[in-house]
Amino acid sequence: MSKLNKDVSQKDVVQAVVVAEYFGNEFAPITNDTPLALLPLLNVPLIEYTLEFLSLGGIEETFLFCCSNVDTIKQHIKKSIEKSAGWSLTMQVRVIVSESCRSFGDCLRDLDAKGLIRSDFVLLEPGIVGNIKLLPILKKHVDICKADKGAAMTLVLQEAGVGQKGRCLYEELLLVATTNYRVLLHQKLGVSKKRKIEVPLEMIMDNSSVNIYHNLKDTHLAICSASVLPLFSDNFDFQTKDDFVRGLLMNEEILGSTIYWHRISGSEYAAAVTNWRMYQSISRDILHRWLYPLVPDMGISSQHRNYVHLQNNIYRSKDVHLTQNSSLIEDVIIGSGTSVADKTNVSRSIIGESVKIGKNVVIEDSYVFSNTVIKDHCDIKHSVIGHDCVIEPQCKITQACILGDGVKLHKKTVIENELIQSQKPKDELLTNKLNEKAYKLKIQNCSTEISDSEEDGLLSRKLLRLHIHEEDVPSDDESFKSTDSEDELSYTTSPVPDDTNLFLNEVIDSLARGFEDKLQCDNLILEINSSRYAYNVTVKEVNFNVVKAILTLPFQLFVGQAYLQSLRLLLVYFSPILTNYLRNVSAMGDCLQAIEEFASTNNELNECVAAVLNWFYDKDYLSEEVILDWFSSIDSNTRFYARVQPFTNWLQQAEEASSSGDE
Repeated sequence: MSKLNKDVSQKDVVQAVVVAEYFGNEFAPITNDTPLALLPLLNVPLIEYTLEFLSLGGIEETFLFCCSNVDTIKQHIKKSIEKSAGWSLTMQVRVIVSESCRSFGDCLRDLDAKGLIRSDFVLLEPGIVGNIKLLPILKKHVDICKADKGAAMTLVLQEAGVGQKGRCLYEELLLVATTNYRVLLHQKLGVSKKRKIEVPLEMIMDNSSVNIYHNLKDTHLAICSASVLPLFSDNFDFQTKDDFVRGLLMNEEILGSTIYWHRISGSEYAAAVTNWRMYQSISRDILHRWLYPLVPDMGISSQHRNYVHLQNNIYRSKDVHLTQNSSLIEDVIIGSGTSVADKTNVSRSIIGESVKIGKNVVIEDSYVFSNTVIKDHCDIKHSVIGHDCVIEPQCKITQACILGDGVKLHKKTVIENELIQSQKPKDELLTNKLNEKAYKLKIQNCSTEISDSEEDGLLSRKLLRLHIHEEDVPSDDESFKSTDSEDELSYTTSPVPDDTNLFLNEVIDSLARGFEDKLQCDNLILEINSSRYAYNVTVKEVNFNVVKAILTLPFQLFVGQAYLQSLRLLLVYFSPILTNYLRNVSAMGDCLQAIEEFASTNNELNECVAAVLNWFYDKDYLSEEVILDWFSSIDSNTRFYARVQPFTNWLQQAEEASSSGDE
C-alpha cells in the first residue's frame, strides 16, 4: 500500500461504490435492451471509462451495484478481466446485486445492510467519466473530518463558466459556501420553477464571509464518510444524492452532519452521462482530448487500442473499408469492421463496429451503434441509431430521432423527432406502428430524479433536441429569460431545449387525439392556446406550427395510405382551426412558410404541394397576392420552386384574364 494510502487508513483499502443502475427513462428506447452501464461511448462501454478512471485515480476496490441486467453486466466484467483490462490489474471489482431497489437511495440502504463499506469511500452515480486523481481529494476529506466530526460528504464540483457546452441545463447549480468550503446552500436551478433565489439572512449573519458560486457543474462524484450509509438508512425520503444534500442542509442541527465541496479545474475533468445532451457533450470532449489519457487512440484499455488519429479529430480503425469517393469531415470515429460506400459523407458523428453504410448517404451529428446497416441514399441528422438496426434505401431520419436496438425502417420512411423501438409497446395504439419492427414510443415520465411538481415536461425536453454546435442553438430563448422589472436572477445556460418544438409536439398530440376521438375543434383551439401560454411561444409560431402539425398528421394517423388523400380529410376536419388562426396577411405568410419548410424535408408534400396550395386558396385561407409575393422569394433552382410554379403561373394567368375582362 502506498504511503498516501497509509495516511488515509492503516488497515482499509481505498474503496469506491458505483451505482450502475439508472432509475429514469431518459435513454429509452436504447436502454430497453442495453443497460446504461454498457451504453457505447465512442464505441467503448461506458462502465469501462468509469472503472479505468477509478483505477487511475488510486481506487483499490470497487463495488458495482446492479439491480437489472445483472448477468449481462457480470459477463462483461468477467470478459474484461479475462482480456486484462487496465483497471483489472490494479483494482478489484465486486458486483453487488439487489433486484428490489427502486432508487439510488435504496441501493445505498441495501449496501449499508450488507456491511461491506469499512471507512471513507468514493461514491459515483451512473455514467461517470473522468481523469482526476482521487487520493488527494480523499486525503483532504479525511483532514476535514478531523476538524469537523460531523462532516458527512465532500461534493466534487468542476469549474464551468456560464455558457460552457459541458454545463447541463437541468443541473444549473447555485452554491453558497463558507471560505473553508462548507456548503450552506446547494440549489439546482434547472429543475426549479422559481426564477428568484432566496438566501436566508441568517446564513449571511452567522458567517463572517460567504461565497456565492454559479460557475460550477456537478460531476456526480462525492467523497463520503462512513456515516453516509447509515444516514440513508435512517431517512427513507432520501432517494437521490441531491435529496441527501438538501436534507442535511435543511436539518443540519437535527442530523448533526455537514457537507463540504472540492473544486477541480484546469486539465482535470469529470462528468456524468445523465441524458442525451450530456452524452454528446462528453463524446465531443473525449474526441477533443479533454479526458486525456482516456482518448481513442491511446485506448481505454489494451482491448480498445486500435484507432488511428487523423486530422480534424477523425479516428478510424485500421480495418475500416472506406472508398476514395466517401468523406470523413470532422469529429468522426469509425469503428472496427465498418464499411463506407461511394459518395457518402460523415461529419461530427460516431459510427460503431461492423456497420455497413451504403452509397450517397449523409450522416451528420449522429450516433450509429454496432452491426447496423444503412442502405443507399439515406439521410441521418441529429439522431441516435441503436444496435442491429436496418435502414432501407432513401430513408430520412432527422431532428433528434432515437431508434432502439433492432429497428427496421422500410424504404423511403421519413421520421422527425420520434422515439422508435422494435417491439410493440404494451399500451400503444396500432396507429403508432410503422411496421413489424418499428413502433413509435410515447414516453411517460417515471424518473425518480424530479418530483411530480417539478416534472413539467423536463423529461421530454431532455430527449427532443440534440445540439452539438453553438450555431444550432437559439441565442435568446424567451422561456429562460428574466427581466429586471421582475427582480429575478438572470442567467444564461448551455444549449437549451427549443420550447417551440415542444409546443409543436403538444399540438400534434392534441390534433391527433381530437381527430381520433372526433372532438370539437373549439375545444382543440382552447388546448392549443393553453399550450401556447405554457411554452411562451409567439403568435407567428402558433400559426406556423398549427399548419405544420396538420401537415405532419397523415404519417401518424394514416400509415401507408396516400398522403394527399389523407391530408384533405384532415384539412376539412380542422377547417375551424385554420379559420381561427389564419386571419390576416401575416398569418397567411406563416402558413406558407410552414408549407415550404415541411415540403423541403418531405417528398410526399413536395410532390403534391401545388394541390395543397390550391386547396388553401380555394377556401380563402390564402390570398393570391400573398402567394405570389411569397413565391417571388423562393430559390428558383430548387425542386420545390418547380413544383409550385405551375400553380402560380395559373394564378397569374387568371389575374391577367380578369384584368383584361375588366378593361
